Amino acid sequence: MRKFENSGRNAFTLVELLVVIGIIGLISAAMMTSVGRLKNSARRAKAQGAVSDAYTALNLYLQKERQWHQHMKDAAENEKGMDEKVCQVLAKNHLLDVKVDLDDDGNPDLKSTSLDRFGFLDEWGRDALRRNPSISSSAQVGFDGVKIEDRRIQFRLDLDNDGYVDANEGSPKGLTIRSSVVVWSRGPDGQDDFNSKNPKAKNRYPYDDLISWNHRQVMSEQ
Repeated sequence: MRKFENSGRNAFTLVELLVVIGIIGLISAAMMTSVGRLKNSARRAKAQGAVSDAYTALNLYLQKERQWHQHMKDAAENEKGMDEKVCQVLAKNHLLDVKVDLDDDGNPDLKSTSLDRFGFLDEWGRDALRRNPSISSSAQVGFDGVKIEDRRIQFRLDLDNDGYVDANEGSPKGLTIRSSVVVWSRGPDGQDDFNSKNPKAKNRYPYDDLISWNHRQVMSEQ
């Protein structure tokens, strides 16, 4: 009987298939890591943009109004951050592009789906509202059970008009910053780095916060 031998190869061996699958897996993992980094970078860029917008709006408001709106002063003294009433003041003066809907009692309209209905939120808070428009102010989002209302952009004013925001005015980390207003976002962890228990934050202030001042210059002046 004549034997026919197939000298050509028309299939991959198991080892070759495993090698190809492994290479594809490595490429996919690398791509996912790169995409994750790009998303984080984009989110931080948006957060820094929000800080810059708030800083500009507050500075313009202080120049425009010789006597601050009472709620603005109360917010600064009580360290409430940029809540819905502060946002409404800035929006009415056409200084900040936010949309805050209040009810007849001056409280946030819970039926509103605006990304600013709890005040001027950082990008992590706004992302939570995009995913769940009906979320409540006490809902916890992000790391360490941070509430959505704690995702507001923070600010402190120069209340005594001496040209500095200092410890008596709630300045971050008790610093003395030469400015009429300072603004910051608490970053991905939702915590102020200057009060954080995170050892990385203490070693690299500001660790992940987005700020309106030159911290290296400020630290050198202390």
